[in-house]
Amino acid sequence: MGYPDFVCMGFQKCGTTTLYALLKQHPQIALCRDVKEPMYYRVPAWHIICGGTRFYNWRYFGHLQPEDPRLTGEVNAGLTYGGCAKKVSQTMSPDTKMIFMMRNPVDRSYSAYRYFLARGFLSARDIRYDAEHGHAQGFDHYVHFVLDNPRRRSQVMKRQMKYIVLSQSNYATCISEYLEHFDRKNMKFVLFEEFIRDQHTACQEIYDFVGAPDAPEISYNLKSNEGNECAVSPLCAKKLYWVKGMNYLFYDLCAMPYWGPKLYERFRRYFLRVRSECLAQDMDKSKVLPETRTYLMDYFDREICRAEALTGRDLHGVWGRPPASSGRTVGLATGAEP
Repeated sequence: MGYPDFVCMGFQKCGTTTLYALLKQHPQIALCRDVKEPMYYRVPAWHIICGGTRFYNWRYFGHLQPEDPRLTGEVNAGLTYGGCAKKVSQTMSPDTKMIFMMRNPVDRSYSAYRYFLARGFLSARDIRYDAEHGHAQGFDHYVHFVLDNPRRRSQVMKRQMKYIVLSQSNYATCISEYLEHFDRKNMKFVLFEEFIRDQHTACQEIYDFVGAPDAPEISYNLKSNEGNECAVSPLCAKKLYWVKGMNYLFYDLCAMPYWGPKLYERFRRYFLRVRSECLAQDMDKSKVLPETRTYLMDYFDREICRAEALTGRDLHGVWGRPPASSGRTVGLATGAEP
């Protein structure tokens, strides 16, 4: 059947989980089987090792018959990492419809910080500091630890997984990689702030873009996946990090549920037990500190300007501009000189 008709490329913590839940309800759209975010392109050379198109079609769309008339789609907030655009261009059609969901970069970064903190992606030092001082202070400490150091700041987009909290907020840099391989007319840019305000209208525009009819039976007004869990301890966060990685390997990449269901069920019970032991309800509802917001908006400002030129959207009108009196310019988000 080939590759999907459309892909929501990201960005992380910008409403892709909610969009996935809404698209799953659409009678004329078929999404990837049992997986929201396939790791197919995100693991180096895996799309070659596993057999390319044959594996992709079997693993993610094997539940469909060849004559199925529905549009096929993938929602994958991890496809905006460096290198994925080139891999995608080698297999997907140049006419593939692409959806990019964007959000105020400060809010996206803070949401990502809280989410990945609980799951061990950040260093044990960051996890301990946050546990002692709370999310708002912990986030401020992390931001300055990275951006006040010229070497670390220059590495944000070169080592995107290491600096996952900030790298995915550099929208223009990530989108530019896709524009090297795909036509701008096949890209749609959705703002999280508009999406959550009126999910139905936002989805209608997405349906029109991908060529699907409206579906009145869909239940809208779903809540976005903000994440309300925190790590029990730094050790538990790191344990969950590794076990969750094993789950990606067994469930997604190796498709174990389809050839070894009993074996995978045993691992799944272990994974769920580890998850319940390592995560607790997050009672810290603190917001981004005003000084942190000012500092980051100053940092992201040039990147936002580039994104406005690429997308044709007035992003500053939605997200605001950094105060002219901030006085703490840190240069381009990519680390380049102004």
